[in-house]
Amino acid sequence: MSLPVFLTSRYGGGFASREEITRHQERAFARFRKRIMPRSPFYRELADTPLDRLPRMNKARLMENFSVINTCGIERDEAIEIALRAEHSRDFSPLVGDVAVGLSTGTSGQRGLFLASSRERRLWGAIMLGRYWPELWRRQRVAFFMRADNALYRSLSNPLVRFEFFDLLRSFEGHVARLEALDPTVLIAPARILTELAGLQARGELSLAPRRVISVAETLSEDDRAAIHEAFGRPVDQVYQATEGVLAMTCPAGNLHLNEGWMRIDADVIDPATGAFCPIIHDFTRESLPILNYRLDDVLIPDPRPCPCGCASRRIARIEGREDDMLWWQGARGRILVPAEALRTAIACLPCRIRDYRVIQRGDELEIWLDGAENGAEALLADRMDMIGRQLHCQPPRLVFRRGLPDLPGEKRRRIVVLPPLIQSAAE
Repeated sequence: MSLPVFLTSRYGGGFASREEITRHQERAFARFRKRIMPRSPFYRELADTPLDRLPRMNKARLMENFSVINTCGIERDEAIEIALRAEHSRDFSPLVGDVAVGLSTGTSGQRGLFLASSRERRLWGAIMLGRYWPELWRRQRVAFFMRADNALYRSLSNPLVRFEFFDLLRSFEGHVARLEALDPTVLIAPARILTELAGLQARGELSLAPRRVISVAETLSEDDRAAIHEAFGRPVDQVYQATEGVLAMTCPAGNLHLNEGWMRIDADVIDPATGAFCPIIHDFTRESLPILNYRLDDVLIPDPRPCPCGCASRRIARIEGREDDMLWWQGARGRILVPAEALRTAIACLPCRIRDYRVIQRGDELEIWLDGAENGAEALLADRMDMIGRQLHCQPPRLVFRRGLPDLPGEKRRRIVVLPPLIQSAAE
């Protein structure tokens, strides 16, 4: 673990101004251009090119050029073979030299490889431990729920931190007894798992007293955040991490900030009315697999207000979801972006009980699946959809209500999804 990074992450107050952030990033990229880019066959001749003029990357293009972009001489087919072998065996310890290889979940339609050298793992561990270690004078027990383990996550382990991985592809019921025996001081899991655990805790079927509760990997809705907070008596921190790196973390004041100390993040605005944007990443800490001019399809909603923590790094009001899952309803002058949060709030504020839900837009049809809903929920929700349409000056799609939960592909929970319209067969 890097002690200077740990101390900065724990005790540093962040950047005081945007000018300070710009100067810091310019110095960091000057070093990156000199030391790292010449080691990548792909970027070797582009070291003097302005960042925004580098080839635009996304997951497909990065995977296509993986063998020549990475600086470790690792071939894509070799990395995929190692990652798939680990997925099937559930043994995530093998490395390529000192480099850990991992595979993303692929909910966007394509799985992506990532690399983490020993230096990158130490850096990541120092950032996470510095920010979220509850008390330095106590040995910590970390419970980490994720689909796949990796040497990157194991970098959290040290003589004062006991790290336990809980495999999401194993039986959830089998984890409960082990989790209670561990009695974690730090609980890290996707939002849906934290919500399940919070339900068990609220019903007295689980007794945990974590000092930190951290949501990862999935969009955290406000109603889930409130339920988790109430069950465990702790505010819910959030780490916004993708295969491409750690993009944002909650600050001591509980607000989500972009990780501008470790990467430059440009905004590709997709809705000027709300400021909603897709991030374009230039990371000056990723040495094994450079991430430069890389556009993610996640949609972030900015928060222009200054943060009480004093850090000038840009605040994010929320992670709206994937660009492909944005709801666009028809207005008088064209399509209007309807924030998923508006639908989440409408459902959360209904004066009747609903256990869970899914909202699926298919063309001009909006399927609303209600699980464990009381009678009358559909009529109340139809009124709320009309209210949202009036507030945003647009027309809601045709509503179709269903009971239960749909069988949707993908391992990450997505409560609000946009899918292609169903194609009816000629016989129908």
